[in-house]
Order: sequence, then C-alpha cells, then structure tokens
Amino acid sequence: MHTVRTRFEQAVKLSALAVLLGGLAACASAADPTAMALTAPAATEKPFPVPLQHAMCVRTVAGGEETNPLWASKVGDAGFKTALTTSLTSANLEAAAETDCHYPIDVNLLGLSQPAMGFDMTVTAHVNYKVYDSAGQPFLLETLDTPYTAKFGDALVGVQRLKLANEGSIRESITAFFAKLRDTTPK
Repeated sequence: MHTVRTRFEQAVKLSALAVLLGGLAACASAADPTAMALTAPAATEKPFPVPLQHAMCVRTVAGGEETNPLWASKVGDAGFKTALTTSLTSANLEAAAETDCHYPIDVNLLGLSQPAMGFDMTVTAHVNYKVYDSAGQPFLLETLDTPYTAKFGDALVGVQRLKLANEGSIRESITAFFAKLRDTTPK
C-alpha cells in the first residue's frame, strides 16, 4: 500500500512539474519592427548633414531569416526594412517619394550571434550598410557589430529574452549607423 501511494505521489509531482514547465515554455516569435526602430533623435544630438535630410530611402534589405516558432527568434528582411524606414522617418531623413530618394541604402544582415540559452542573453547583430549618392556611387560603406543584452529580469521566458536581445541589437545597429551618417559628408 505504501509503495502504491509513493508512486502515486511521484506521478502527481511529475505531472505538476510537466504542467509548470509547459506553461513556462513558449513559441519563438519574430522581432517586432516597432521595438527595433528609433524614435526621434534628441535635440542634443549632432544634426545630420543637410543633403541627407528628406533624401534617403531603404532600397534593399537582405540576409535576414524568418522565425521558426519551434526554434529561435530571428530578424526577417521585411521587419528590418520597416524598422530602418521608420527610424529614417523619425530622424527626418526619409524621402517623401521614391523620386526624391537621392541616397538609397542597401542593407545586408550578415548574421546574429545568439546564445543557445542563458539567464542574461547577449545577441550581436552583424550588419553591412551601403549608402549611395544620386550618381550611384557608394559614399558610406560600414559593417557594424552591435551587441545588446536582455537581462533575466526583462523577461522570465528564454525565447522572449532572446527576442528582446535581437530587437535591441538591431536598434543598436541602426543607432551606430545613424552616428556614422552624422559624421559623413555626402557627395
């Protein structure tokens, strides 16, 4: 009788643990373009060169990966393009129409260095930016490696922390790209 009762209690405990772990598990979701985009620059930041203002557009974004819900969060091309375009608009760099785009941008997401697991998750985005002048000549070519760490307190579930780290690393990449633009003299 005692053995049956002990096995029953063990089964109940294992079932409860399985339900708890199942509740903590979550499906991976793609990075949110809104969370990757920059808001309006602070008034204290160095202004962008005048020729770039209202004269830029994102022509292409390549290299991103779609998220498999059963695996890990990724950053897709469309999401990155939306985040960069939104950031350009917030900074008054986005051209009003395609015909007004004198400085097209091509982006290649070379990859995301992601951890397999961990409490604090650091993701590093490796992104190549190419900005061309109206004659089609490149005037800014930069490859930026930008890390971002999502802390355990930011999200208890690991897949959510990884998503936050992905979004943060792309946001940091766009921030670094904008810093390069501020220090560039377009042709």
